[in-house]
Amino acid sequence: MRRFVWLLVAVTVLCTACKSGKMAADPKDGTRLLVKQNGKFGYCDRHGNMVIPAQFADASLFSEGLAAVRVGSKDGYIDATGKMVVAPRFQGASVFREGKSAVLFGDRWAYVDKKGNLLTEAHYIATFAFSGGLAAVVVGEEKGKEPKAGFIDAAGKYAIRPQFDDATIFSEGLASVKIGGKKGYVDKSGQVVIPAVFDTAAPFKDGLARVQINGKYGVCGFIDTKGTMAIMPQYAAATDFHEGLASVQKDGKWYVIDKTGKQAINREFYIPVIFFEGLSPVTVDKKTGYMDKQGKIVIEPKFEAGSIFVDGLAPVRIGGKLGFIDKSGSVVIDPVFEWDQRIIDQYVNYHMLFN
Repeated sequence: MRRFVWLLVAVTVLCTACKSGKMAADPKDGTRLLVKQNGKFGYCDRHGNMVIPAQFADASLFSEGLAAVRVGSKDGYIDATGKMVVAPRFQGASVFREGKSAVLFGDRWAYVDKKGNLLTEAHYIATFAFSGGLAAVVVGEEKGKEPKAGFIDAAGKYAIRPQFDDATIFSEGLASVKIGGKKGYVDKSGQVVIPAVFDTAAPFKDGLARVQINGKYGVCGFIDTKGTMAIMPQYAAATDFHEGLASVQKDGKWYVIDKTGKQAINREFYIPVIFFEGLSPVTVDKKTGYMDKQGKIVIEPKFEAGSIFVDGLAPVRIGGKLGFIDKSGSVVIDPVFEWDQRIIDQYVNYHMLFN
């Protein structure tokens, strides 16, 4: 339906219960959790009340107070009450960042504001979310010439002219760009400040960026914002840093390291470990629980699957259904929703990229 970056009728709002014996809806609770019922998408609050009924063919997480939803074959945006504030007229829509979102007309992207007003023409082959006042866009209308990536500002003007083979979001003042088959980093003036010598160059997180050398099947390490190799390339795979920790793979096993490259938890894992709000899902004997940054299990592994904590809640799978737990491990929203991996992927990718 839409590109999440990484990366479109009026709605009757019903305050009906989605589980028995739960707390009544709190009008001050602005939480809107994307859930699926009977093949349709809707939103509940943090107590499990369905505040926006499951009625959409597809939908996104809420971002900056709006969510993209699909009605028929077109995408528009609703607010937290379920009111359609931007009519469905796009072939695709992304999340809002810095008051702007990319939307698709035919096979070209444009940007709109929160009222749906066009901020740019629809002539981008690909777009990325605004970050630090700039957004990466890909253009290419000339015959025989490869598309090029540049960056536009909030007014839709080129702050950095299209000249790169690819580009991503700005993070910590730098953005990864592709030049001649390799990747490096530019600052907001467009100056290449870290040479394009990497095969992979991820956004900066916690002052470090994951890079890969020696080709597609090479090794990963981490550089600092000066381009200095802070953790030497030695891993088959790695995650970005978050909350001071990253997961790295070596000899088929995953380990958790700190920003010095030292192993932070004295055990190995079969899948990457990602910490949010001090906790990470962990699988033990095919069951998922949660551990703290010292590796101590603080929520018993008893769920079929689980994802990261955001605002004190984490989605878990129980009996094949989606529910939510709090940090004590208590089920606070009963597992009555369909488990859809696309929801979980949205949830993780969005928060990993922007938080």
